[in-house]
Amino acid sequence: MRERNIYKNIVFSIIIGWIIFFLYGKLQSYQKEQKTYEFSIQSASDLTQETAKELQKISGICSFVPVETVTVTIKLGEYAMETEVFGVDLQEFSGKWKEVSETFSLGNTPVLFLGTDSFQRFTDQTGSLPGKSQTEKWKKEYQQLNLKIQDETGLERNGIVCGILDEPRDLIFMDEMQMAETFEDTVHTRGGRMEIFGYQNARKAKELLEQAGFTVDMGKEKDFKEN
Repeated sequence: MRERNIYKNIVFSIIIGWIIFFLYGKLQSYQKEQKTYEFSIQSASDLTQETAKELQKISGICSFVPVETVTVTIKLGEYAMETEVFGVDLQEFSGKWKEVSETFSLGNTPVLFLGTDSFQRFTDQTGSLPGKSQTEKWKKEYQQLNLKIQDETGLERNGIVCGILDEPRDLIFMDEMQMAETFEDTVHTRGGRMEIFGYQNARKAKELLEQAGFTVDMGKEKDFKEN
């Protein structure tokens, strides 16, 4: 009799365990669907008004904020890299700082903020990357770095670094107003930041955007960037 009761108790416990597991999974799915996910998108060409209208049709979209960029060649001593610089509102910028100058002015000299990994994208004339000791020295002495910044027209300007970012680690930024004034003739709007409500909506948006030729950066792929 006791053996039968033990058997029933084991079966009952297993069933209860599966029910709890099932309900927990449903709860997690529900919670993920009640969140807003932020990610960035980038196109190879400038966004048009028609493209912007199509983006507004994406299911679950809460907002889309265009981001201006400039394509430049940054020279640092014997090293150089071609890259895009992203314009941001520094007052609302959500990046995580590693180091940042306490005071700096946004005058005629372009002020850049580099992700900590972006230093590794410099190459010399032979195509060789800088050594670890060199990149660490640049990061440590970032306020003393003298950059040469060449835009798409070939015009070269002096530039300075006023901050290092832990996140995003591989991108370069500058104040959007200074960018518009300094690089007026070469500024492009090829992407921006998008917010989508609901996990499944975000996944579907990613698929649609990639099919349309956009590069989609959703941060940590597992959970995206939740707001």
